[in-house]
Amino acid sequence: MKSVWYVTRKFPPSRGGMQQLSHHIAAELAALRPLTLVRWWAGQWGLPLFVAWALLRLCWGLLRRQVRVVLIGDPVLSVLAVPARWAGVPVAAVVHGLDVTYPSPLYQWYLRRFFWRRLDAYLCISRFVRDQLLGQGIAAAQCAVIVPGVSAPADMPARAREPGLRLLILGRLVRRKGALWFVQQVMPRLSAWNADVRLDIVGDGPERAAIEQAIAQAQLGDKVRLWGDVDETRKAQRLHECDLVLMPNRRVDGDPEGFGLVALEAAMSRRYVLAADLEGLRDAVGHADIGALLPPQDADAWFAAIVALLADPRRLRERGEAARAYVATHCSWRAMGLRYAERLDELV
Repeated sequence: MKSVWYVTRKFPPSRGGMQQLSHHIAAELAALRPLTLVRWWAGQWGLPLFVAWALLRLCWGLLRRQVRVVLIGDPVLSVLAVPARWAGVPVAAVVHGLDVTYPSPLYQWYLRRFFWRRLDAYLCISRFVRDQLLGQGIAAAQCAVIVPGVSAPADMPARAREPGLRLLILGRLVRRKGALWFVQQVMPRLSAWNADVRLDIVGDGPERAAIEQAIAQAQLGDKVRLWGDVDETRKAQRLHECDLVLMPNRRVDGDPEGFGLVALEAAMSRRYVLAADLEGLRDAVGHADIGALLPPQDADAWFAAIVALLADPRRLRERGEAARAYVATHCSWRAMGLRYAERLDELV
């Protein structure tokens, strides 16, 4: 029987937004269509071996006429389109953002050789990503925007909350996420406004040492807590215990935010979101019920918005309930899976 072949290099148990998206694409497609999943789950280690193995496995499937359509998890795997196109099998790719803007000259050569105008469809996680493709001359008819979904969080056991007003930043500690900027430029002002304001930062990455240094320099050791990389249960706990979720991203050349799944996760946890008004965050926080968009790196605007929300806890809780209601209705993984299945069917 012919099936959809989905090949991805980002898959659990390794953690991250791409891994979570890949898992749900696979699960939803498998529930809707015959699916063959070829996956790599160990991060960057061994990736060249995985690509070679996936190429051989795909060629074998093509020779046995088992492949209906190929979906590759991101442009890094676009070399896999070569044997499929030779065999007359259509190929689509999921496109996330950084996987087309990464500035390495060698990688950009690779994209020109195997990705740009070499595939049948480009499935973008946001309008921002689609615009990057249109700017490279990809036909609009070949680009579809299919935003990620979100799962209901696990039920959290009732327990006494730590005192204070709790803010949360959740994501990799890289420059574009803006955690360092927020600690340096906004958190000292919030602490001076109200000594009970606390900030939890969940995630790890290359900026952790700089954030620790900024916390020490601003004497915020009792106000800001770094939790590091945590599992899904502990992440859900942090979302459950916070009052407001922040996504203070900044624009970094060659490293855009393709979507911002944290915004939907926060909404499903009944938490309102403040996010920077740029790139894929405009789709993640695309409805007023989910959150508000603020000018990137505008400390005055961020301070004023946070103070206004924290000053009215009842209204903030109401906003969180509205966020949950909106995403539960409009942002399911099943709806996302149906769009993938329909778009792939159009290629055959």
